[in-house]
Amino acid sequence: MTPDPKSHGDGTALFAELARVVAALAAQDGLRSFSLPYPREAQRALDRAVLHCLDRGRTPPRSLPELLSWCREHPAGGPLFRVPAALVSPGATLIDPVGHMPTRTCLEVASSGPEGRVEQEAVRLLAELAAACGSVDAYERCRRFLANRPAIGQRDRFAGREPWSTAVWNRVRHLYEAVPEALLHRRTLALCGTCGLPALAAREKPRASAARGGPDPSAVRGAPDPSTGHRPGRWCESEDCPPDVPFRLVRDPGHTLLLRRSLRVFLALPGPTEHAALAALDRAGAGHELIPAGLGMYRVTGAGPRVCFLRADDRREPALLAARVAASPEALDGPVLVVTPGPRAERDGYRAAFTAALRDTPVRAVLTTPEDLVRRARTLRVTPDAPDCPDAPNPPSGTETDHA
Repeated sequence: MTPDPKSHGDGTALFAELARVVAALAAQDGLRSFSLPYPREAQRALDRAVLHCLDRGRTPPRSLPELLSWCREHPAGGPLFRVPAALVSPGATLIDPVGHMPTRTCLEVASSGPEGRVEQEAVRLLAELAAACGSVDAYERCRRFLANRPAIGQRDRFAGREPWSTAVWNRVRHLYEAVPEALLHRRTLALCGTCGLPALAAREKPRASAARGGPDPSAVRGAPDPSTGHRPGRWCESEDCPPDVPFRLVRDPGHTLLLRRSLRVFLALPGPTEHAALAALDRAGAGHELIPAGLGMYRVTGAGPRVCFLRADDRREPALLAARVAASPEALDGPVLVVTPGPRAERDGYRAAFTAALRDTPVRAVLTTPEDLVRRARTLRVTPDAPDCPDAPNPPSGTETDHA
């Protein structure tokens, strides 16, 4: 959301509050089972949801399990919440119907505004790690380790892009935790064969279990959803991976550790995009230096007519991404190249929503992809009023532009 979601109406404020509650409950209990008394924050959200419904002549939820069903069934742009499409995708819900975990939209909304907490946890953990490392080089090695290894098993010392480092592992071990029960099915952990993040496959027969505090993670398998391309019987934490890539099954999850969820979603998930972006800069002979602040931003030199900054992101909601970019201190020091996966950038309306969200800010940001990164860096203007660099073509009409 924006820094003050209440300014967009009661439904938008309630959607943001529910996102924070869902994220917090999932971290504690996996959205499976609750008993009275409910956590104070959840009870407050339930009370507000009841009043919200009564004011609009709608049947209110009677319990926390029913409230969570709401979060699974009612989209942001529906009549219950009416969140403006300029803020959140109208069809986005807060709980995935198969995984019964917070959606990525939920985690991004829960990170927005002054009460944001999920991404903020990742930033705090990385800041503590940077301070403990004592040097940028040591921190960069640790950060790269985390981005490349969202799950650590007995055999994973021999996997990954880089050799295993005991020194690095000793510095980052505290950022890993045991596999939550909610991510296990028949005592087995499934990891997506594409992104490596936790995954779940629904059982063949759906079964409701609202009495236990939430629906059972079961659904009928079927054809892919035409809007997402994914089968309703599969879920992985990235929400974007091809539906037919087999899961990697870990049958001894007691010997496996998972990177904390905030770091999986906001560091490991965009990791491949960052890796591809830096490789593109290396091929072009450009320099890049990690700035050990926030989730990670790079100072880029030699890629165009001026020094600029680069950050890699993989976000569902472009307006919320724009808000996070605008909030970074480096965004006021020079243009920012925001690198996102190609399919995400080319999604209908994504670029336009990102651009619109920055229109009234002093930030100059360019949404690009790893494949187009170098060309976009070369077209950055030396000053806000200067023409584009003459040795590179202007961006095609209708694409993003940097902001004066």
